[in-house]
Amino acid sequence: MIRATSRLTGSLCREVRVGFAVNLVHSENRTPTELGCSYVAHRCPTTTIRNARKIYTGRTLATVSTNVDDVESKDGFLKRFIKKMGWIDNSATRLRVSSCLLYESVVDHINYSQFFEYFNMPDTFNTWFLITELHVWMLLVRSMAEGDEKGAAGRFMRNCIVETMWNDVTTRAKQLTMDNPSAVRPQIQQLSEQFQAALISYDEGISYDDKALAAALWRRFLGGRCDDYEKLELLVGYVRKQVSMLDQLSRYDFAIKPAIKWAPLVESRQPT
Repeated sequence: MIRATSRLTGSLCREVRVGFAVNLVHSENRTPTELGCSYVAHRCPTTTIRNARKIYTGRTLATVSTNVDDVESKDGFLKRFIKKMGWIDNSATRLRVSSCLLYESVVDHINYSQFFEYFNMPDTFNTWFLITELHVWMLLVRSMAEGDEKGAAGRFMRNCIVETMWNDVTTRAKQLTMDNPSAVRPQIQQLSEQFQAALISYDEGISYDDKALAAALWRRFLGGRCDDYEKLELLVGYVRKQVSMLDQLSRYDFAIKPAIKWAPLVESRQPT
């Protein structure tokens, strides 16, 4: 168990915003665990996870699958014209950067404190990961709407989002365990196994009705410890609302120039 005595406020540099050259750290089968560390300030470098699992849901999304090499493979006037006019760019570089920005939309804009307070969750690294994991899963579901076959843009983006998440998780964990770096690897491995199970559980929940989704959220997100069913109902509604918001985004606003506006967990009341 990794413990932190104070909240880390130093920022992790954003390599992806300073150009398209991103250093990828290749890793296999890594995921979440109970890291008892104080919640860390939001920033995200990038990573790589191989053989990321395929996301399945029962929802039908009105988007078209695209091959990530379509633009790269077409030379000549058309390619130059598309790049000059700023039209949809399906290149691996563009999709990789978009994936990093999508992940940043979670860690930079989700109000983690609101989740801590509303669900009475401890301010630990593990809790931060549970919140991040839930929103990353929603991004993965939307990504697969852009194509789930090998070489498709959606599958490529899914892998890149997961890679970015693990690089960020690993960097934060290392900063919190500078006195015991050997503890990071087994903790990340444990988190990885939990992450894989969470994806399956959430996929099944979203594919059925609200009862199934509530059961998945109660088991994973709330750890089976929430007896306030009104709060659980609010969480189910929150997830449905966010998934609907992502579904309504055009391919351009999601995969090319990400424009994600996450809704708050609890809407602030307007003064009367």
